[in-house]
Amino acid sequence: MTIRHLKTFCAVCEEGGITRAAEKLCVAQPSVSQTIGELERYYGVSLFDRVGRRLVLTPEGERLRVKAQEAIASFSEFEEAARDTKARHIIRIGSSVTAGQMVLPRLISAIEATLDRVECCAIADSAAAVEQLVEEGSLDFALVEGSVSRALAAEAFSSDRLLAVCSAEMKINNTLSPSELVSLPLLLRRRGSASRDLLDERLSALGLKAQPKLSSSSNSVLLAAAREGLGVAVLPEALVAAELAAGRLKEVRIQGLELSRRWFAVRRQDKKFTPAQQQAYELLFTLPFVEN
Repeated sequence: MTIRHLKTFCAVCEEGGITRAAEKLCVAQPSVSQTIGELERYYGVSLFDRVGRRLVLTPEGERLRVKAQEAIASFSEFEEAARDTKARHIIRIGSSVTAGQMVLPRLISAIEATLDRVECCAIADSAAAVEQLVEEGSLDFALVEGSVSRALAAEAFSSDRLLAVCSAEMKINNTLSPSELVSLPLLLRRRGSASRDLLDERLSALGLKAQPKLSSSSNSVLLAAAREGLGVAVLPEALVAAELAAGRLKEVRIQGLELSRRWFAVRRQDKKFTPAQQQAYELLFTLPFVEN
């Protein structure tokens, strides 16, 4: 059975007969009769009673007429949605949590303001999580910082560094060694985040390991905890700049611990961008806030 069968059935109902339905559908009368016969035989029901030259809906036919109209309406909605989807371009972008705060909103705004009939669908999660989604093909590309999975193609678009910060009131030396840092109450991102992975990697190279007092997937939570004097947080410089300038936080310099990093746009090695996806991807590298 096809949507043509249902449309023919409804046309016969609306026009009150085979002849007028055939005229409405611009088909031969025998074709309409054959289609109604196919419906009745397929479902084993009698849709019409033949009263002289008239067709009168049976109770079963009346009930199925309502369902046929609903199915036709749903099919029409599907067709409209399909045409609209074809006309619109969906760009699926992922980002790490930090990139979600610092880069992603500006990129989405720029894409939707610059490209016609483009919609962005975005997700911000840990760097490991969004890289996995890119590998699976659920995202077109993603923005992450730090190290990148070798399975992905990566292109650097910016750089920054992490700072160790604490409350301006906290009694602590302004300069510490890495071993002194790990002995303090630390406020760190959870494992799997780019910030935490970078810190762990650099400490491990020195034979050290961080044991955080508080770990969180949110930079904002760590920032608030640092302001309250709960410990030392390691956060991106751009996210703490305002707090440092206002004197609510102070930087703790860590001698011999390099925490600079690059930011990457990542995609599958075999990813073939559509023209719209390619334009959205390239737009990232033209935004004024990006410092290569």
